[in-house]
Amino acid sequence: MVLLRWHADPVVAAGIALLAFAGIWAVRRVPSVPRARRRWFSLALLVLVLALMSPLATVAEERFSVHMVQHLLLSYVAVPFLALSAPVTVALQALGPGRGRRRLLAVLHSRVLAVVAHPVVAWVAFAVVMYVTHFSPLYDAALGSSVLHGLEHVLYLSAACLFWWPVVRRDPVPGSFPWPARLLYLFLAMPLQSFLGVAIYSSDSVLYDHYAARLWAGALADQQLAGALMWGAGDAAMLTALACALAAWMRHDARETVRLDAQLDALRAGR
Repeated sequence: MVLLRWHADPVVAAGIALLAFAGIWAVRRVPSVPRARRRWFSLALLVLVLALMSPLATVAEERFSVHMVQHLLLSYVAVPFLALSAPVTVALQALGPGRGRRRLLAVLHSRVLAVVAHPVVAWVAFAVVMYVTHFSPLYDAALGSSVLHGLEHVLYLSAACLFWWPVVRRDPVPGSFPWPARLLYLFLAMPLQSFLGVAIYSSDSVLYDHYAARLWAGALADQQLAGALMWGAGDAAMLTALACALAAWMRHDARETVRLDAQLDALRAGR
């Protein structure tokens, strides 16, 4: 039965368990962490379990369309939820004034991170990972090797972290990134993943031997479904992100207006 075919990879299970343990440890050290951030962190863990350990992960080895859902969950759901939980900020608070905090701050202020976390670099890295993995022998090779498959998932998660952290910015991120630039950043990402989905959908041959050997005549139809999912679900995710960013920008402007009005009132009262 499909619902009982959980993907019990000990390395994946250990990684998610370690992340959960780190979150619990940090919250115990910093009880003042807002509940909303705790919920985002819990949701991120839940999506990671769904994508990497549930029966979905097992079926993803047999169907490209399900594999696409898995990658969409990792890149467009789990990582944004994790970014909204502000894990780096919580870690800095939990570590206190000791050596661990100083080391983390050194990484955050390093030149390497300043370059890697630059929005242009992050956007390009996300694009390169998406296209290279889908249109190179790496994808098929990863399907035949658990080690390569795990590294592929790490690559997707890393690229997604680079992509989403500058937009969410609940953690200390090098440089500035004004709201109009964030909206443009997200808007330009829509054709990026749309073209990828269209290319997969419109291919008249099966791209990956792994799925061709398992689905036979149904492999091409399943591949078209995968392309449609990348196209439709990817666009929906980006539109949702754009709407959320626009709403956050409006809230930010409203707070700034209140703050400036209060300053003007204080100046007038002083006169």
